[in-house]
Amino acid sequence: MAGEPVRSIAVRCHAKINLTLDLVGRRADGYHHVRTVMQAIGLADTLEATPAAELSFTCSDPVLSTPDNLVYRAARLLQSACAVRAGASLRLVKRIPVAAGLGGGSSDAAGTIIALNRLWDLRLSLAEKQGLAAQLGSDVPFFLTGGTALAVGRGERVTPLPPLPTHWVVLVLPPITLSTAAVYASVMPSDYTSGVVTANTVAAAQRGTLSPQAQWHNALARPARGLAPEITAAEAALLQSGATFAHVSGSGPTVFAVCGDSRNAQTLADRLRQRGRTLIHAPFVQAGWAWDAAGE
Repeated sequence: MAGEPVRSIAVRCHAKINLTLDLVGRRADGYHHVRTVMQAIGLADTLEATPAAELSFTCSDPVLSTPDNLVYRAARLLQSACAVRAGASLRLVKRIPVAAGLGGGSSDAAGTIIALNRLWDLRLSLAEKQGLAAQLGSDVPFFLTGGTALAVGRGERVTPLPPLPTHWVVLVLPPITLSTAAVYASVMPSDYTSGVVTANTVAAAQRGTLSPQAQWHNALARPARGLAPEITAAEAALLQSGATFAHVSGSGPTVFAVCGDSRNAQTLADRLRQRGRTLIHAPFVQAGWAWDAAGE
């Protein structure tokens, strides 16, 4: 019941893939004009929040237990914006690979806004949460709704799209990380497009279908491959293992294939494991976050 004190809650913070990503030019503020269709997937971190006198943060990966983590930064922003005096003990169980083009940090930040909005009984509207999310990063607003969505501007202006039929994604994880800033710094004018691929993907989604994968495009794939040749090797491994198409997610280095059902995804995953590849397979999901058992 609204207004009742909450003892402890947990939020699943889902990863995403980019079905398409067009860059249509450079903005006056130095960012790029982005048009992308993002899809939430079942791979997720878990954020646990418990009332406390002070604000504290820990992570299952000790390297990430710093004040620079987006979870802690999101909590501090919420405290400041809403004049909150209460604290919280925040614990993140990390499963989404870091700096992999899957939006893990952004998803964790969105999950923090969701969790603390309830823990502190702030009763923020979606628009208010989106405004705070945009201050933390371009992808963060997407995860407040998730599912399938068009993101434009820097990526912070999100329009939900109708749910797509259930598909499965097989992610191949090269043993490297990539800086998003470094990838964007390597973008050339020849990487810009009209945005037609994203427009076609949106039109298909509005009809309730997935656009043909042969038409998908990621403008960051070329600069990402230039910085990390391991991406090309991962794409080759996917194709040699039976995938019809291989795509780069976001700024990479994660490469993925979309399968129509779990059986095909499992077969592809088994073949990739036999090649010694590190991978994850997960279904499309219709939300950027979900209450975990402790938070339902």
